[in-house]
Amino acid sequence: MQYDFASREREMGRMVFALTLDRKRLTERIVIGREEEAHLAMEHIGADVLFDAVRPLGSLLVSFESDPARQWNVNAMILRESYGKTFPMEAERWKMAAPVSAFLRAKYESGEPSALFAAVKTWDEYLNCYTLNHGADMLIDRLSALYRPFFLYDESRPWQEEATAALSKALRDEESTVSLWYPVAKRPFECVVASSSFLPVIAYYLHKNEEWRFVFQECKICGKHFLARSRHYELCSDACRKKQAVEAKRQYDERIKGSRLEELDEAAYYYWYNRLRKLRKGSAADPDKAAALAEAFRIFRKEAVQRKKQVKAGQISLAEFSSWLIQQQNEADRLMEG
Repeated sequence: MQYDFASREREMGRMVFALTLDRKRLTERIVIGREEEAHLAMEHIGADVLFDAVRPLGSLLVSFESDPARQWNVNAMILRESYGKTFPMEAERWKMAAPVSAFLRAKYESGEPSALFAAVKTWDEYLNCYTLNHGADMLIDRLSALYRPFFLYDESRPWQEEATAALSKALRDEESTVSLWYPVAKRPFECVVASSSFLPVIAYYLHKNEEWRFVFQECKICGKHFLARSRHYELCSDACRKKQAVEAKRQYDERIKGSRLEELDEAAYYYWYNRLRKLRKGSAADPDKAAALAEAFRIFRKEAVQRKKQVKAGQISLAEFSSWLIQQQNEADRLMEG
């Protein structure tokens, strides 16, 4: 089903936002559509709805529409003002509403369910309230209730204590009720259903999180917020867990390579040092050979430092470095014996 934001005709049936939460599988399911169709969809019966998706638990709260600049309200006021354009200026009404229609269509196509539902509900109310007494004022009152969570929500801290407290204060009695569809037939979970406001849906969601003692966490890999069973969970998805495993393997390989690099370099150093010591002291002492070996040793150490840097930078392999060290040891033996 596709929604037509150019439609000028009212459609029958209440538009609803239906939500179920699966504690065991850590998923949420959201269905948006006319009430009768949404009900069928929740029963896993083929239905023509606008949105039907199963997502990780907490996705709605984490990716909720945010509107600190209140662009939704600005567009609502444009719709309100267009109500003054009645016959014979009807064409002016739709001309004024056209930019708002484009704004709503973009929000709809974003795929974010809170924005999608608000867009559809806005146009629905625009068409419905036009036929009512004091329709312009009623339109703004209804849309203000619908948009209120958008400027309460802080996308950097999804529904933390401050926003939750503000939400509770903003919730009016007439907005605090929702419908509950209890488990029946092919619907294994209770379903909370709202039409006029997101606030009771959010309140329900937060209440369930508190009841289940779930917590918001920030993923160590991608930085996104997610809902977890406890503070011990630090990764949001299998994709991030795979990335962490790859990075851990890379760091392990780097440590092993670094350790082996130092071992080889240290062994080569003492190989040269021990031979130089024999030429300087003891029965095999030879000042001339010691001087030649000492100079070669100095050149070797300088070159070894540069080659170690190349290994660390990935410019040469550890095997190549090891092969070079053996060649230099052979040179040390030649100088000692020659």
